[in-house]
Amino acid sequence: MKRVGWLILVGLLIGCGGEAAPTATAVSSSSPTAETMVEAEVAPLDTAVPAAPTDVPPTTIPPTPQPPATRRPTRLPPPPTPLPASPAPDVPAQVWLPYATGNYGQPVLMLEEGNLASQPMPVDVEIFFDYRAGWLAYGSKFWGSTVNQQSVTDLHLYNFATGSDQLWAEANIGRAALAPVDASSGQPTVAVAKHNGRGFDLIVKLEPDTDVFLVADVDPYFSWSPDGSQIAYLRDNELFVTSATGDSGNPPIASGVYEGSSWIGDAPLWLGDSGYLLYADAPFTVVAADGRETIVPQDENGTALDGPRPFAMLYAAPTNQLIAESEGMFGSSVVVYQLGEGFATAVITQQIDDAQLAGWYEENESVIIVSGGEPTILPLTPQD
Repeated sequence: MKRVGWLILVGLLIGCGGEAAPTATAVSSSSPTAETMVEAEVAPLDTAVPAAPTDVPPTTIPPTPQPPATRRPTRLPPPPTPLPASPAPDVPAQVWLPYATGNYGQPVLMLEEGNLASQPMPVDVEIFFDYRAGWLAYGSKFWGSTVNQQSVTDLHLYNFATGSDQLWAEANIGRAALAPVDASSGQPTVAVAKHNGRGFDLIVKLEPDTDVFLVADVDPYFSWSPDGSQIAYLRDNELFVTSATGDSGNPPIASGVYEGSSWIGDAPLWLGDSGYLLYADAPFTVVAADGRETIVPQDENGTALDGPRPFAMLYAAPTNQLIAESEGMFGSSVVVYQLGEGFATAVITQQIDDAQLAGWYEENESVIIVSGGEPTILPLTPQD
């Protein structure tokens, strides 16, 4: 009976199934659906931090400093291996033959590596003009006469270092002097007295075919200043100084030169870089290169010097000494003078008779003299 009652109840429930569905739907709507759950996840919560206002400038974070780039060191090429130094040219320190003396092929005095000896010339020298730094200026012909009986020859330059010999002037040369610069590695400069038909013109030759004309109608005797910038020359018994690059047009620095002293043709001597020159005049006179002063040295007692005029001279600047060769009654002699302050006095400290002055052995310290045909070294001994 009870089973029958349960069956009736189930049937009733099945018959009312269409009406019960809405009740089930209403109950189920109270639970969240999938769409509402998604919306709930994306909706902002009340506790979220609000976004920063747009009108506040953003905080700028400075960049992290980076270390400077490391520069690769520059790699320089290794220095070139120096070549061995070339041996010094085998040239004499001194070559000597008295000026205006014909050689006729005879040996001449040479100083090589401290040794003095007479040796044959590598070229045929008849007239010896000058020697400096391995260069020899000479004439290959003996003196010839011009129409007015002035002596001339040609001009050659021989280079001891290379053995080269070059003709610089074919004729009409009365004198030549090499500039006082080291020309061992280049072409020298030569001052010459060139005959012009009446007398001699003073010319500077830079090359065999390159002449610089300085002064017309001079006496063929002149000398370079120690620095090679000026030339002192004589004309009509007056002494002049001119630039070596062109006639300075300066007035004479001394007049009456050699008027009564049997001048035989020497050149004025520059007294170092003192700004003074000396010319031989019984026995000698000193004159400023700018002409402002003329000095006639006296002996230590204040009287005039006594002695013949010299025709070959050297000056030792460190000791203020003059070495002079003079012609006397019994031949030539070499005299050493100690000059005083301002060249006011001159005292003889050494005298060697029957001797010729050849040149320096050690410049400013000793000279070479030739006595009896033999060379000798004469030391200089300065006096207080």
